[in-house]
Amino acid sequence: MVDLFVGILLFVAIVIGWLLGKTERKKSVAVEAAGGVGKEYYDGLNLLLNEKQDEAVDLLLKTLDVNGDTFETHIVMGSLYRRRGEVDRSIRIHQDLLARSDLTKAQHAAVKLELARDYLNAGVLDRSERLLKEIAEEDNLNQVRALEYLLTIYEQEREWAPCIEVAEKLINKGKPLQVKMAHYHCELAEQNLKMGDYVQSRRELKKALQVDKYCVRASMVLAELETEANNPKEAVKALRRVLEQDPAFVPDTLPLLLVNYEKLGNMNDLSKYLFECLEKSPAISIVIELSNLVARLEGDQAGTYVLSEYLKKRPSVKGLDRLISLQMERAGGEEKENLAILQAFTQKLIKDKPIYRCTDCGFDGKTLHWKCPTCKTWGSVRPIQGVEGE
Repeated sequence: MVDLFVGILLFVAIVIGWLLGKTERKKSVAVEAAGGVGKEYYDGLNLLLNEKQDEAVDLLLKTLDVNGDTFETHIVMGSLYRRRGEVDRSIRIHQDLLARSDLTKAQHAAVKLELARDYLNAGVLDRSERLLKEIAEEDNLNQVRALEYLLTIYEQEREWAPCIEVAEKLINKGKPLQVKMAHYHCELAEQNLKMGDYVQSRRELKKALQVDKYCVRASMVLAELETEANNPKEAVKALRRVLEQDPAFVPDTLPLLLVNYEKLGNMNDLSKYLFECLEKSPAISIVIELSNLVARLEGDQAGTYVLSEYLKKRPSVKGLDRLISLQMERAGGEEKENLAILQAFTQKLIKDKPIYRCTDCGFDGKTLHWKCPTCKTWGSVRPIQGVEGE
C-alpha cells in the first residue's frame, strides 16, 4: 500500500513536470493533448491502479521531454531508485540523460555527478573514479562534492596517498579534514612500519602531527616504532605526549610505557608520571598500574592502600576485581572461597562489557578502532568512562 501511494505521488510529480514543460511550446499543446499523450497518461494511471508503479514510471519517463522544467524530475527519479537500491535503473536513467545533446553545460555536469554516485553505490569504483576526476577538473560548481566522493572511494580502496592528495585540496577549499588527513598519514606510517622502513614511517608520523598536533594515534604508533628500534627514551617521550593530546587514552599507553621504563631502569620516574596522569585522567587502569608499581617499590600493603583509597572516591568494577585479587593472596579458608565467588561476579561483568564507544553513532566493543566500523568516522571511538569503564 505504501509503495502504491509513493508510486502515485511520483506519477503526479512527473505529470506536473510534463505540463510545465508544455507551457513553453503552446503551439503543440492541442495536438499532443488530443493525440498520444492523453493515451499514455491513462495507460500510466491504469498501471498504477494495478500496482505496477515501476512500469508506470518507466512509461512516463520515456514520454517526458527533458527541458528546464522537467530536468530535475529525471534527476530526482534517478536518485529515488538509487536510494531504493535499484541502482541499475538509476544508472539507465542517468546514462540516457547523459547521451542527450540538448543539455546545458551545468545539466551535463549534474548528470555526470549523479551517474558517478550510481557507480559508487553499485561498487563499480573505477568508472565512478573516472567520472569524478573529470568533474573535479572541469566543473567548479560540483568540484567539492566530486572530491568528497573521490575521498570515499580511496578510503574504501585503502589508497592513502591519493586520500592525502584529495584531502589537501578539500582543506584548501575550507573543509575541516585535518583529523582525517592525520589518520591517512598514520595508515601510511603503519604500512612502512610493517615493512621495517622506520625512516619513512617517522616521516609520515611527523606529517600527521604537523596536520593535527592532537593526533593520539601518531604518538602511539611512533612509540611502537621506537620500541621496535630499541629507543626507549624516544618511545617514552612519544607516550608521555598522549597526556597532553587526550588524557582519556593514557590507559592505552601503559603496556608500552612499562616496557620502556623497564629498559631505562627508572621506575621511580614512572611512579611520579602516573600520579601526574591521575590528576588529568582519573582512570582505574592507571590506578591499578600505580598500585602494582607502589607494591613493587614499597611493599604489598602500600600498593593495596593506593588502590583501596582510590576506590572510595571513584568506584570501579575493574578496580574492585583487582582489590579482590590482592585480598585473596592474603586470605585463606572460607574467606578466600567467599572472595572467589565475588570475583567470579566482577570478572563476568568485566568480560561482558565493552571498553570503547563511538561518540558519533554509539558503536561499542573491546577493540580500539581509529575509524568507526559503523559510521566510518575517524577518531570518534574513545575509552568508556565510569563505574563499568575507566
